Amino acid sequence: MKSYFQNLFKYDVWANQLIWDSIAQKPILNPKIETLFSHLLSAQKVWLNRCINQAVVLNIWETIPNARDLMEQNSQEWQQYLEKLNDSDFDQIITYQNFSGAQFETKLSDILTHLINHGNYHRGQIVQLLKHETTTLPATDYILWVR
Repeated sequence: MKSYFQNLFKYDVWANQLIWDSIAQKPILNPKIETLFSHLLSAQKVWLNRCINQAVVLNIWETIPNARDLMEQNSQEWQQYLEKLNDSDFDQIITYQNFSGAQFETKLSDILTHLINHGNYHRGQIVQLLKHETTTLPATDYILWVR
């Protein structure tokens, strides 16, 4: 299971880089593009901090000026976190609070699956918005990465 999630997170890094490359090509007219990408990255940070039982203070819907830095930091920190895990760790229950203060308990493997799907969802939204900004759209499908 460890190698499965390590692989998915490597794919996620690749897909995020393609999105970043498209955003960085020229000034973006629609601010929602940068807001969605910032949200995707902030959520990755929030979930990592929940997994390692560390407090985080982030507005997950705020456009961040250092998106590339956060993208690279998330990549490194998630890979380091995953590297330390054993296969049995993926069944552990993570206890955390959402932003409203409600407490939840979720299996780590479900959190990781959610996080990958969350990234795919928002990258899809971003690509739809980029259709009005550029002629060359990033293709971030998983199958393109594994080929």
